[in-house]
Amino acid sequence: MGNVARRRIGPSAGAAARRRSSPRTAFVLSGGASLGALQVGMLQALYEFGIEPDLLVGTSAGALNAAFIASRPQSPATAAQLARIWRGLQREDVFPVSMSALVGGVCGRRDHLVRGHGLRRLVRRYIEFDELTDASIPVHVVAFDVTEGRELLLSTGPAIEVVTAAASIPGVFPPVRIGERELIDGGVVNNTPISHAVELGAERIFVLPTQDPAATPKRVVRSALDAAIYGIGLLVGSRLRSDIARYSRDAELIVLPAPDTSGVQPTNFEHSTRLMSEALAAARATLARPTGAGHQRAATGAGA
Repeated sequence: MGNVARRRIGPSAGAAARRRSSPRTAFVLSGGASLGALQVGMLQALYEFGIEPDLLVGTSAGALNAAFIASRPQSPATAAQLARIWRGLQREDVFPVSMSALVGGVCGRRDHLVRGHGLRRLVRRYIEFDELTDASIPVHVVAFDVTEGRELLLSTGPAIEVVTAAASIPGVFPPVRIGERELIDGGVVNNTPISHAVELGAERIFVLPTQDPAATPKRVVRSALDAAIYGIGLLVGSRLRSDIARYSRDAELIVLPAPDTSGVQPTNFEHSTRLMSEALAAARATLARPTGAGHQRAATGAGA
């Protein structure tokens, strides 16, 4: 798609009217590196069913996807644009491994294994606003402040820096400095930030996960990068299950199903087409049910 002028896209009058007459709706997008491709299929299905968000909350790969769609109209065409990007991604676009960074990380001379320029370039190329507050739909991203040791919800600030920070997997990418803060991927503490959507006033929350909340991911890791990301995935799975149980009392939760990704390495983008297709089919089936479309409180869980 190339570089584009940054702009603000306002919602149509019809979209605004629909939102005023329906529950305040949030999309919550999980982290998951290459597994973020699943969310593209889920978004396609949501748009096909006429479901649009009033706000977006994401972290890691979910922050990248959220910022992309917040730059554009909420429509199947936008999901198709995002699908083309995911199909074209290669490992080197996001994880450009350099020998100096790898050696420095292994020997303790650096706090990361991969330089962050590839990730930053990707964010700069596809996000069409300069400040988070310029997005046509409020977009909120979760990061972790390593200076103060706490989770942060970022709703304002320079878009490129904030989104890059929210996707900077610790130990893999270097932290991003914004002001006095050193920020990293918020997925290490809250990989599916349902809690923030509730705090922001969402009444209906569509959760777009990158793994089945009821399953423990099983995959054979083949590199230090894969091992680092896989370890984070194991840590955050239990948090998602407990948050689904906890916040189902506060909002209507519709958790879209995440197809099996056990054979996919988190740094391997070769499976994006399949993941998007399987997620689209599963989400369509879920949303076709009366409860899946939000007509009544949906059961929580991967097949909700």
